[in-house]
Amino acid sequence: MQRLARIAIERRWWVVGGWIAFIIAAQALVGGLGGADFKDDFKLPHTETQTVSELLTKAGLDSQNGASGAMVLHATSGTVADYASKVQPELRKLCGSGLGIASVNSPYGDITCGQSASGSSSSETAPISADKTISIVSINWNAVNPSKVDIDKVHDNLKGLSSGGLQAEFTGNAFQVLAQESGGIPPEVLGMIAALIILALVFRTLGATVLPLVSAIAAMGSGLALIGLLSHLMSVASFANQLALLMILGVGVDYALFIVTRHRRNLMRGMSVEDSIVVAVNTSGRAVLFAGTTVCIALLGLWALGVSFLYGVSLGTAIGVGLTMAASLTLLPALLRFLGLKVLPRKQRRAVRAGNFDLHEHHGFWYRWSRQIERRKLVLGTAAGVLLVVLAIPFFSIRLGSSDQGNDPKNSTTRKGYDLIAQAFGEGYNSGLQLVVSGPTATDKTFLSGITDRLKTVPDVAPASIQTIPAAKDISLITFKSETSPQDTKTSQLVHSLRDSVLPPLYANTGNHIYVYGITAIFEDFAKVLSAKMPLFFVAVIGLSFLLLMVAFRSLVIPLTAAIMNLLAAGASFGVIVAIFQWGWLSEALGIGGSGPIEAFIPVMFFAILFGLSMDYQVFLVSRMHEEWLHTKDNRRSITVGQGETGGIITAAAIIMIAVFGGFVLGDARVIKLFGIGLASAIFLDAFVVRTVLVPSLMHMIGKANWFFPAWLEKATPQLSIEAADAAEHAFVGSVQPSDHGDPDDDKVLAGR
Repeated sequence: MQRLARIAIERRWWVVGGWIAFIIAAQALVGGLGGADFKDDFKLPHTETQTVSELLTKAGLDSQNGASGAMVLHATSGTVADYASKVQPELRKLCGSGLGIASVNSPYGDITCGQSASGSSSSETAPISADKTISIVSINWNAVNPSKVDIDKVHDNLKGLSSGGLQAEFTGNAFQVLAQESGGIPPEVLGMIAALIILALVFRTLGATVLPLVSAIAAMGSGLALIGLLSHLMSVASFANQLALLMILGVGVDYALFIVTRHRRNLMRGMSVEDSIVVAVNTSGRAVLFAGTTVCIALLGLWALGVSFLYGVSLGTAIGVGLTMAASLTLLPALLRFLGLKVLPRKQRRAVRAGNFDLHEHHGFWYRWSRQIERRKLVLGTAAGVLLVVLAIPFFSIRLGSSDQGNDPKNSTTRKGYDLIAQAFGEGYNSGLQLVVSGPTATDKTFLSGITDRLKTVPDVAPASIQTIPAAKDISLITFKSETSPQDTKTSQLVHSLRDSVLPPLYANTGNHIYVYGITAIFEDFAKVLSAKMPLFFVAVIGLSFLLLMVAFRSLVIPLTAAIMNLLAAGASFGVIVAIFQWGWLSEALGIGGSGPIEAFIPVMFFAILFGLSMDYQVFLVSRMHEEWLHTKDNRRSITVGQGETGGIITAAAIIMIAVFGGFVLGDARVIKLFGIGLASAIFLDAFVVRTVLVPSLMHMIGKANWFFPAWLEKATPQLSIEAADAAEHAFVGSVQPSDHGDPDDDKVLAGR
């Protein structure tokens, strides 16, 4: 780390120029490819969804397997039929647009794009409301996961229809990406403004305030471009960019704050600018490298779940975090060297130049608070533990699934379209469900009639919506709607009921099979796959954290405590998002739009991110305690001094991250709101409850056993140091003497002078 820091300092112009060139090249490359190509890919091996998808593809029925969206037409004057001459030509143009459209079903007739340039019409028409003012145009793509670019172009080509007495809104699964396009000030900009204000209050000088944001912006500029390039190589979900932005900005400011704070403290103790930067990178930089690496490992661990939807998101976010680490360890030291003593406020600069160095132990708020924890460890520790347990209670009622567009922002086109359909045809009409009948007699009218007759008697099925469509030689489709909304518990129960009890007797001993398909069924399978693998993933992540902390701190108790703390913090933050997003508490005030199930991939993704972020604070806190323990072998003093010296920086970093994550509540996408609120609450609980109350309380109760490490294990495990032991080679400016109570690394440096 010392060598890396010195290279960054000595070749600072090359480092800054290299980062600028890298950002420009990456942005130019992705721009040359037409921008990012995000796709939501829900391939679910060994599920009914995947079986049906492969069955339809093999039968040449890709159009039945492709994505679909709905343009809802609302005649605010006259009827829908009055606008045929305005709408139909624009629909026909879609066939020759090169946007992958397979067919269009409208109130003016169907258009099958593969048959001719202008399309062919059929007598079957789309649904029209009783008052003839609302109808649905179904737009079907050939691809299961059409690109966001193609979807945006279809929307742009048709949105002009919304004029002159006709309202056109876009909803349905394919158009869901439109709900994720924010209007007004982007949430990441608001997050940066909040971070800037907090950094200004912490550092009280322009240079130190701006540097963390410059480092984060460099990671953003390069990271988002690489994610865009990645989207051309593999499927990357449409929300990946916003999630990566959230993570880069949050951890980028955090990492830079750790290093800059250590550098400022070194300068105040008399160290030269260059030596101070090297020691800051060699100490706090090691913690940054350790914490950032664990975030990346946890994110990439999501690949072990075998769900392709998570591959692009996890890899893209890991790339963003990796570049944030790189910027913190290369670009930041170079910029600090340019800044020199201007990283300090004027009063402190004058003191350093005059040789008035700060070599004393400060007994400020956090030192006094650590003494309170020491004295009242049982009461405060119990209170913190009870709070986390209470907050975790809602987690035990979590329902995984997919929220429908009734939860989108009220001013979004997807929500308006959803509401118009619900108004005209009922909420259940937004649910697209199918029975896929496959087998030697799949097209037999008598067999199909028996299925539809039974289906009409099933609770929560809308009988009038049932339609039978012979699709191929051995395949028939039976489409129907539920009486309840796609996200309703009853709709999920309907899918399970059909699969488990209603349909099996109908095809038993016939050689046929009846599958349940459609968006609700797909997300039920998605939730089932992830729920089955979630415990194993949690155990793997916690086990990894245990091993890393055990090796770093040469202790069995500290990593065990950290693992339990991570579980408590995760459970409490999960409880918060269940209460808000599933139960609906404060949902209106937060602009969420309504309650619904928690997206199935959220728990594993959230836990991977939270695990990594928790390691930041755990490593920063315990590494300082560990330093003091090695120096004094006094457990009480080690905990008190460690918390006293790190409490301020941990909580300042947490406040910045909370502000950044909280800013994403103002975004439009429900998933990003969920991540923003969930991570903001998790960071708050982790920093202000777990690390500042519960961890030190438990460590005081446990005593010297915190640092127990068997001799045989000491020999068997590799040496891994987070805080550098060789910082003493760096020298202070001026002839000063070591402090009795200062930082051990800096004391060695002073003594060496």
